Parts: sequence; structure tokens; C-alpha cells
Amino acid sequence: MSYPVPVHKLLFAVLILCLVSTFTTSAQITSATANRVDSLVYPVSPAKDPLFIFYQTHQGFVPGSLTATLPGTDLYNFDWSKYNPAIYGFDPPFSSDTDIPTSTVLNLEEGGYSVRVWNGTTTDITMVAWVLQDHLQTTVEKTEDDLLPSYKFTCDFVIISGAVSPDTLFYYDLVSHDPITQVADYRFKWTSDNSELKIPNDTTVLDPNITFQPPYEDTWYILTATDEYGMVDVDSVFYISIQTAAEFTLEYWDKVAKVFDPDLNGDWSNPTDEEPTGSTDARLTVKFINESKNGATFEWVYLDTLGGIKENETTYDLEANTEFTYERADEYFYPFMVSTSEEGCIDTFKLDEPIFVQPVDLRIPNVFTPNADGTNDYWVFKHQSLARCKVAVMDRTGKVVYKIQIEDIYTWEGWDGNMHDSNRTAPEGQYYFVVEALGYDGVEYRDPYIYDSWKIFGGSGNTDQDPGTDPGQTQETQYTGWLYLYRHKGSF
Repeated sequence: MSYPVPVHKLLFAVLILCLVSTFTTSAQITSATANRVDSLVYPVSPAKDPLFIFYQTHQGFVPGSLTATLPGTDLYNFDWSKYNPAIYGFDPPFSSDTDIPTSTVLNLEEGGYSVRVWNGTTTDITMVAWVLQDHLQTTVEKTEDDLLPSYKFTCDFVIISGAVSPDTLFYYDLVSHDPITQVADYRFKWTSDNSELKIPNDTTVLDPNITFQPPYEDTWYILTATDEYGMVDVDSVFYISIQTAAEFTLEYWDKVAKVFDPDLNGDWSNPTDEEPTGSTDARLTVKFINESKNGATFEWVYLDTLGGIKENETTYDLEANTEFTYERADEYFYPFMVSTSEEGCIDTFKLDEPIFVQPVDLRIPNVFTPNADGTNDYWVFKHQSLARCKVAVMDRTGKVVYKIQIEDIYTWEGWDGNMHDSNRTAPEGQYYFVVEALGYDGVEYRDPYIYDSWKIFGGSGNTDQDPGTDPGQTQETQYTGWLYLYRHKGSF
């Protein structure tokens, strides 16, 4: 329902319009301390007046200030008045200045202000401005120590609760003098000091904002609000994490280089190469490097088979690394670790790819040149996952010239071409080798004919059959064969 505007209101409005009509466009009201300047429009009045906004921080009251200026250096009189809705107009002047070029009023409260500028002859204008002391308040639920209350989090979730209280602008139409109320619009955002944390609904949900993957690091949750006048207010709460994140990485023991190597794989090389490397073959010793977050107890499970075999260990120091040696070849292993925080939260980490221990393999060359030129001076073969190995070399008459039983194949440097580890060199020519091995897969690798017929490794010594193929012919087994020894440089 609308009501007739009182006559005295209309008369006052006409007076204001007449005064404004003498307004010089170069005259203006400014403020040196305002944080922002907007403009106001009215439902009835055609005027468009400035709005000076002063941000009210938590530190205390910030008063307003206004300055009236005109161009040039002429001197004027200034009368400042404050709008009073009870009289539908402006009160008598609360501040007056005489014969000065500009005038400033300080310590202003929120409301409307007019200034009459006149010199008694050519100038008599009135300008109007409004002052808003912007109160934007952002609050986050917390304890007196700025901590997240204990009832706001568990091992499964964290709840943060915030509120934003924007300010309301009150002003009046200068013609109808009806009050105008305008609640400031605002936006907000939840952030944190944890770059890895993703806060759900960070710009849409103030309370309750629930995270179902709580951070495992102590974290500041920060609520920032910004209103339409540009004022920013921030509040925060500190979450002391009870979570843990289980994680570990691996390094493998290189049996040749004698170091742990995270990049070791199944690509082994010949020990005579310039930079020989081992392989992830049995026995494979693995170092487990703990990279968990915020854990107190760590259970390492190295083996957990369907048959009930379980190898595990518990540590209590985040900096302590563990080691385990896998014995069986040609198998996959799926170790995992369970981390438990002091508050009882649990997290489990499993490898994306299992540990694979390489199968048994032998690659035996059939030629070497022990001529001290630094290249191929030893007869040695590539190997993987051998538990034990026996090697014998015979001349064409069947006489053994070299024989060794190797308990650790990685310690064997190979045959140097001397007879029975003496200083007597074996002559150039063709030799026959026999290799028997026991793999970490439990299988014996040998030539049954050689084992049964020769007395090399405890056989019966029955040599009625041909001990091997003729030189140059293809061998059907990789555990016996012809070996060619050359000593003259450049002969091979």
C-alpha cells in the first residue's frame, strides 16, 4: 500500500532539487580515507550521489571523513549537515568553515551528509554523500586456542563450520524520504595451507562442510569472505591431524655393485662387461623405505600366502627402514604395510606392481681370449637365481683342466685359462665344459648323460658314449658344450 507524500516533504524536495540545480559539475565530495567509492540511486529522487565505504576491521572503529572541493583557488563558506530521518531532512550544520578553498569533516558516523558551498555572490550549491561503515564478519567454529573441536573430526571425516555476516546499507530517498535497505552481497571460499588437500564444496557450503578424506598433516582451514563493496574478512581454525597415510618405496640389492639400487631390474649383464650389474634374481634382498605420514606403528607384511606362510615385522620409528630377502625364483610377491597413528587411525599401502624375482637362467659363451688385453680375458657366464653351481672344463682327451664348486655365483670371477688355478696356461684349442646348477626354483640344471657317464661330479664313469657333439655343431643343451680358447691377439 502506498501513502500520499506529505506537503512539507515535497517542499523540502523541491528546495533540494533547486539547490542541486545550481551544482557545478567540477565541484565534488571526496574522501582520502575511504576504502571504496560507489554511487547510490533512489527510487523517486533523480539524484545520483556518492557512497563512501570505510571497512571496519576487527581492530576497532574506523570513522568516516569527507572533503568538499571546488576548482580554482577561490575562497568559500562550507556548512556540513547530517541527514535526520525524524525531520525528513538535514539537521542544522554541525561544522562550518569560512573563506577557505576546501573543507574536510572527520570522525563521521554512518549516514547521509550534505555540504552547502557558497560565497554570497556567484556560488551557492549543495552536495550530498553517504557514509557506510562496512562491517563484514567471518567466523569459523573453533576452541579458544583456535583448534578444531574434537567432536568435529574422526578417522573417517573432518567437519568445518563457518558463518558470514554481511553488513546492511540504510539510506533514504531524498524526495519521498522512504527508507531503503540493501543487504550486501558476498562470496566465500574455504582454503588451507595444505597444497595437497581438496576441500569439497569450497565455495558453496559453509556449515557443515565435510571432508571424507581428512588430511594426514596438521592443517589450517581458512575461510575468506568478500562482500560486494570489496571488503575481505578472514577467519581460520587449526586441525591437528589424527590420520596416517601409509606409503613406502623399494630399493634392490645389486649383488655386483654391492649397493641398493631403486632401478635394478631383470636386465643383467655379463660380469666381464665394463660396468656389470646384477639382477632382481634370487636371493633378492629388498630394502623397504618408509615414506608414511603421521604414523606411530608400522606393520610390514613381506609374505602372506594362501598356505599360511607369513613373514612380517613391526617397527615404531618412521625413519627406520627394513629389509627382507626373497628366496624363491620366478615368483611374484605382494608385500604391504599397515600404518597406525597414535589415535588409532589406520591406512594400508600396497604396491601398484608386485615384486618379481627373476627365473633361473644361464647364458654360457663358447669362446674366450685370455691374452691379457683386457677384453674377454675370463670365461664367465651370465646367470640368474642360481643357488649353487659346479663348473668343469676338460680337454679333448677328457682330462679335467679346471674344476670349481661355487656356493655364491656372484663371487666367481670366472676361469682365467690357467690349469687348476695354477700359473700353467692351458694351450689354445677346443675344450669341453660341463655346468651343473641348482636354481632357487628348486630345480637341478644338468645334463643327465654327462652326470651319469663321467666321474666329474660323482658319476659312474661309464664313457661308452660320445661325450658331446663335434666342434662347430649346434648344442642341444646349454649346460654342456664346446669351448674355444684363443690366446693370440687378433686371432678372434
